[in-house]
Amino acid sequence: MKKSMILAAACCLPLSLLAQKGFTIRGKIGTLDAPAKAYLNYKDDGKEVIDSVILRKGSFTFKGALAAPTMAVLTVKHDTVTRPRNAERDALYFYIENSSITVTAKEYIRQSAVKGSATNDDDNALKALQKPYRDSASELMAKYNAATPEQRKDSVFLAPIRAIMRTTQAGYDSVNRAFIAAHPNSYISLITFQQLELGYNFNPDTAAVKFARFPASLRESSAGKKMAAIIATSKKTQIGVPAMDFTQKDTTGKSVSLSDFRGQYVLVDFWASWCKPCRAENPNLLKAYNKYKEKNFTILGVSLDDEDGRRAWLGAVKKDSLPWTQVSDLEGFKSKAAVMYGVSAIPSNFLVDPKGVIIARNLRGEELEKKLGELFRM
Repeated sequence: MKKSMILAAACCLPLSLLAQKGFTIRGKIGTLDAPAKAYLNYKDDGKEVIDSVILRKGSFTFKGALAAPTMAVLTVKHDTVTRPRNAERDALYFYIENSSITVTAKEYIRQSAVKGSATNDDDNALKALQKPYRDSASELMAKYNAATPEQRKDSVFLAPIRAIMRTTQAGYDSVNRAFIAAHPNSYISLITFQQLELGYNFNPDTAAVKFARFPASLRESSAGKKMAAIIATSKKTQIGVPAMDFTQKDTTGKSVSLSDFRGQYVLVDFWASWCKPCRAENPNLLKAYNKYKEKNFTILGVSLDDEDGRRAWLGAVKKDSLPWTQVSDLEGFKSKAAVMYGVSAIPSNFLVDPKGVIIARNLRGEELEKKLGELFRM
């Protein structure tokens, strides 16, 4: 979840100047000829671009201009044969920017050597730094997957695995932070910043300070603007901030607003019927609800199921025996409430006090029980 390396001098120029220059991608894959075709797919300033060209004696060229570096997918269709949908594509995922880039391969584009893309070089450099930690994590997962169901529940068996994983994660995060600090002008550093600093339950104030260290050219790129919006939204849902009101329909079609619960402690729980961690957490929510429902506490469930999942949503409410109010606009992650609260992963929740102020976020299991215990002992 991170990336970067020394950018060439041109990459330190304003993006507007780079955009004037544009990019050229020259490819060579064996001696392939028509009807073999190459496809280039990428996003420029949020807009999807798809280009294609026929191969001539293995060679092809793409040209264009970018507002900022971006991830691209280069795919080669070797012939006109229709292949099974699950057949492996001959595709290369790499970064491009406004420069002269070469892509060469003997037989398959996915095995290409890429030259001329400083952003791609940055990505490869960071991956090399991350590799020891990725390998360690893979070994731990292999050990866990090879364990018996009984071992996976055994705290003695899991303790050393968890300890090593914590150390591995700490090392992984450390190399990413060091890389960002050493390469503040790299697009890969910006992408790595998002993965590292804008994850689940992040601190928007800390993130804002770190984000401001990037040059304006990166902060004002399409990716940078999205990150700025994520930070701004998170600031609106911090502890101590009034909870934003929203209205959605419940399981009977009645409109329900968060403000209807003013005067109570309410846990706004974002979940979905298809979300396994959410369903696994429901027994904990039910336990908390039954224990404190007579002490001015309730839950408002906000489902991120979509219209096709209406029946599954209602079925999950019934199967999991959830007695509290459930609402949804059946828009999935495009739910107005989810967008308003910056929810990009579930389960996610916000504990709101009787005055409508957020007093805790993302409480699960024992943490929820502990927080409610503290509130109702007061």
